[in-house]
Amino acid sequence: MNWEDFARKAGDEVVENVVEKTIGINGNTVKTVKAVAETGAAVGAAASAATGLTVAATSGAGITSGLAAAGGVVGGGMAAAPAVLAAGPAYLGAKIMNETLFKEQSNLSEEENDARAAARTATNIGAAAGLVGAGAVTVAGGASGAAIMGTLAGIGGVVGGGAIAGTAIVAAAPVAAAAAVGYGIYKLFGGKGKK
Repeated sequence: MNWEDFARKAGDEVVENVVEKTIGINGNTVKTVKAVAETGAAVGAAASAATGLTVAATSGAGITSGLAAAGGVVGGGMAAAPAVLAAGPAYLGAKIMNETLFKEQSNLSEEENDARAAARTATNIGAAAGLVGAGAVTVAGGASGAAIMGTLAGIGGVVGGGAIAGTAIVAAAPVAAAAAVGYGIYKLFGGKGKK
């Protein structure tokens, strides 16, 4: 299985477990969120490839070097790498959801547009919180290289992969967080969607 397949599978797992099972949104919205998550995972895969975290570097040392290079972009080393790799997908995911699912439209009621406005704000907050969570989960077992690799490998084991798959899952999680928070606020504010 190549890196893009791991990323796609990780995006699907995150959406299925966080969005579908947790908040139970409808089929059309799930399809949109899955497309966003897959796009986000693909962006994370591209960023990982650019920093040297590729399937060709599947040794522990290769993955560690790739993570250190990615995290080095913000001066955080390998502990910051998953959050760095998640930043692009989180931003794009929130932007896509805000411009499609929660877009303001003149033909909708004031209540619907108010709910969508609240959802747009919540989506952005959810994406930011997801990034913080990505950083926190990475160092949950400790900040040493071995602890970070162990944590990522454990997360990656959910989809039958290792640390590379774990990185993809952590990178895709903020997209699912943005969707879950945005949709929850949308419903809380009385959003009904188009009939």
